[in-house]
Amino acid sequence: MPYDTKTNIAGEIPNSVQEKIGLIFQGLNRDLLEQRDGLALTLRTRTRQASSSSHENGNARDVKFRRLCFPGRGVEDAWRFTVVLRMLELVHEALSTGKTLSKRDIYYRDPALFGSQTHVDRYIDDIAFTFDVPRSALNVTAVAKGLILGAVTFCRRDGSNANAAVDREGVLVPPLSELLSVSMKAVKWVLVIEKEASFRSLASSNFWDRLSTEGVLLTGKGYPDIATRALLRFLSEPSPQNGFASPPVYGLVDFDPDGLAILATYKHGSFALAHENSSLQVPQLKWLGLRSEHILMESDDPHASQGLMMLTPRDRGKARKMLERSVPGSISGALEADSEEWRGALQVMLMLNVKAELQLLDAQSGGVSELLESYLAMQSRYTASLTRNLHVDSP
Repeated sequence: MPYDTKTNIAGEIPNSVQEKIGLIFQGLNRDLLEQRDGLALTLRTRTRQASSSSHENGNARDVKFRRLCFPGRGVEDAWRFTVVLRMLELVHEALSTGKTLSKRDIYYRDPALFGSQTHVDRYIDDIAFTFDVPRSALNVTAVAKGLILGAVTFCRRDGSNANAAVDREGVLVPPLSELLSVSMKAVKWVLVIEKEASFRSLASSNFWDRLSTEGVLLTGKGYPDIATRALLRFLSEPSPQNGFASPPVYGLVDFDPDGLAILATYKHGSFALAHENSSLQVPQLKWLGLRSEHILMESDDPHASQGLMMLTPRDRGKARKMLERSVPGSISGALEADSEEWRGALQVMLMLNVKAELQLLDAQSGGVSELLESYLAMQSRYTASLTRNLHVDSP
C-alpha cells in the first residue's frame, strides 16, 4: 500500500497520544475500506545493538524507523504488526478510561499473542520513544522493583501516608503518579546502592541504627527502572513537592564496568530512554565507592585479595566501549563531567584485570559502615567549613 502519514505513529498532527492513536486507527480503517493490498505502521526504534546495551551511550545513528506491515513477507511480520496494534489498542483504552496499566497487566491481557514479557517491555518502550513521551504518558508503568528505606514520609493522592522507615527490610519504590508530596525535613543525605544484598546488609547494621533518622537508602537492584530513577530525582531535586530539599546524593556500586554504568544511568540517563533523561537524571550524584583504593589494600591484610575477581571478556569489552564513548554530550555509560576520575577507574580495571563486589568490604574490619561514616563525617566538616567561610566573607 502507498505510505500514509496518518498510519505513521510518529505523525505530529494530533496533540495528545490518545488522539495520535485514534488517527492511526482511522487511517487503518480507511485502508481496509478502500481494500488496499496491506496495512502498515511505522515505529521509531533503537538499533538492536543500542537496545541490548540500553544503559550505555547512543546517538542519532542508533535510531531508525521501522515499518511494520500486515500481512508482510511472512508470519513474523504479521505477528509484529499485530502485537503493536494490540498494544496501541490497550494504551488507547487506558488513556480513555483514565486507568493505569503495568507492563505485566498488558502481557496478561493477551499472553498467547505477546509470547513473553520481554516483547511487551520492548515494544511499549518503542511506542513511547516514537511518540517522544515518557512511558507514564501512555498510562503504562513497570512493576516496581526498587526499595527505599529512611527518614521520608510520602503523602499519596488518595490522602494516605506511607512512612519509608516503618519496615527495616525497606518498602517498594512508589510510582510518582501516586504521590502528592514527600516530607523529608530530617534528611541530610541519600545513598544509592547497586545491589539488594548490600542494601539489606546496611539496613541491618549498627551504622543504620545510628543514622537512620537522617538518611535514605535506595536500591534499584542492579540497573534501575524508571520508577527508582524518577523517585531519586523527586527526592533530590528542589521542588514544592519535597519542600525544596536538595540533599547530597552518593552512589555505592561494585568496582566493575557495570557498576560505573549503573552509576552513569542514575547520574546522566540511559540511551534507551533518552527522551526522558531530563526528568530522570541526577547530575549531582557523587561516586562514593567501590574505588580502587578500597580494594588495593595492604598485603598483610588476609582479605586483601580474596574478594577480587578477574574481568571477563564481556567486562573488558564493556570497559573499552565506555572509554571510547566518553565524549562530551554523550548519554549513559559516558563519563562526561566525571571523565578523568571514571576513565582512571576503568583503566585501572583493565590494566590490573580485576573487579570487586561491594561484599568485599564486608569481610574487612568496619566494612561498608566504616567507609560511609568516615565519608559522611568528612562531607559534614567540609559543608560546615564552607558555611563558616560564607559568613566571614559576607558584609
